[in-house]
Amino acid sequence: MANGELKELGVNGQSDAASFAGVKRGLSVKLLLLTIAFIMLAEILIFVPSMANFRNVWLRTHLDIAESASIVYLDTADERLSEGASENLLDTVLAKTIAIRRDGRSQLLASSGAPSQIVAHIDLDNATPFSSIRSALEMLFMAPETQYRVFDQTRALGGEIELVQEMKHIQAAMWKYARNILLLSLLISVFAAALVYLALYRLIVLPIIRISSNMDAFSKEPENASLIYKPSKRGDEIGVAENRLATLQTDLRKTLQQKQHLADLGLAVSKINHDLRNILASAQLFSDRLTSLPDPTVQRFAPKLIRTIDRAVDYTKSVIDYGKAVEAPPNRRNLVLHSIADEVRELLGLEQNSKIKWQNDIDQMLEVNGDPEQLFRVLMNLCRNAQQAMQDMDADDREQILAVCAEAVGSDIHIRVKDTGPGIPEHIQPKLFNAFQASTKAGGTGLGMTIAAELVRAHGGTIGIEETSANGTSFKIVIPQNAAE
Repeated sequence: MANGELKELGVNGQSDAASFAGVKRGLSVKLLLLTIAFIMLAEILIFVPSMANFRNVWLRTHLDIAESASIVYLDTADERLSEGASENLLDTVLAKTIAIRRDGRSQLLASSGAPSQIVAHIDLDNATPFSSIRSALEMLFMAPETQYRVFDQTRALGGEIELVQEMKHIQAAMWKYARNILLLSLLISVFAAALVYLALYRLIVLPIIRISSNMDAFSKEPENASLIYKPSKRGDEIGVAENRLATLQTDLRKTLQQKQHLADLGLAVSKINHDLRNILASAQLFSDRLTSLPDPTVQRFAPKLIRTIDRAVDYTKSVIDYGKAVEAPPNRRNLVLHSIADEVRELLGLEQNSKIKWQNDIDQMLEVNGDPEQLFRVLMNLCRNAQQAMQDMDADDREQILAVCAEAVGSDIHIRVKDTGPGIPEHIQPKLFNAFQASTKAGGTGLGMTIAAELVRAHGGTIGIEETSANGTSFKIVIPQNAAE
């Protein structure tokens, strides 16, 4: 491989010398050897019938020479050739005897003695390709001192002409032809293999070397954007593989960046959480003192404030735990879902004179088996998202309603959170429950829906969009009651 090609490999990643050498010794050499072997195999398949055809041509040529001589001599008064002419003709056609059959009788044209050890009779007129191949292969390995008889229809005289020849002459011609064909086949195989090898090397092996070298380099520095494979403009399978590799590396790099972002965010949240817990601890002390004041309004709101601060303290504790593991398993018990929804309303500040109308359509007698804190967080996240979506809407005449309802369906509890907001954009819906990907509001984290989905799954349930449009959105939560078993 030329130096320029070696440098070209470095465009999409630094090539590892040992890896490159291993690939070069492996696939490239195997490709070259297999190409030569397959072409030689094809040549062998061609060689066998060509050998049979050579034998038939050799025999037919000698028969034609004998027939041409017989035309001249048969026109004379002598029925046999002179001794000198007979010897010359027999030497020319490498035969022991020459005979012609016509008009129902056989005429000996020339002979050097009585034939002996005739081991084969070859009828060229009725020979088939398969019989010629079999006969030619048999003749190659017969004893050289044996003789055979060959005959065929004459071309001009009418009748048949036959020769008796020694096996050694045709064997020598056939072995010489075999050697020539073998050498020629080897040259053709090497030449064709070289062409095929170069073509396949450029089309397949070299791109594979580039891809493997790039994968090796990218695996060592996946954050390096310059190592992302740059696909060629090929439209075949190699081009598809290059495009898929580039896409995979791009997605992997984005995923690693997101993981790093999450790690950095986790560290930042841990630091903020530490200070926030100290502030909430102080707020707990102040709220405890409020309960001692005789003011009726304070007495009415102080317990709610204390519960809210206690819940916030519990959340700060779970932040650290979340970094270590998943959410804690739900502590399930039978509880009234209507009261949980009322707590959500209070925390969101949806009073009677609020711009957003609150509807708690849950039957006050309906109980659900679940973790009260986790179900509160689920409804809180859904309702807060709906509240923010409706607050950000452009002013119109539409009535803004946030409704929560529930019903028992078989052994499950179906909970729905509905709003009359602007709906969820189509491009957000597939990644709505993915962390850090679903938020469209400036300053939002995109974690609310992720947390809600995780808590619902912890109850063995499901959560999803039941309906969304420009007129509002409805979420459906299914909490199976038999999961408590």
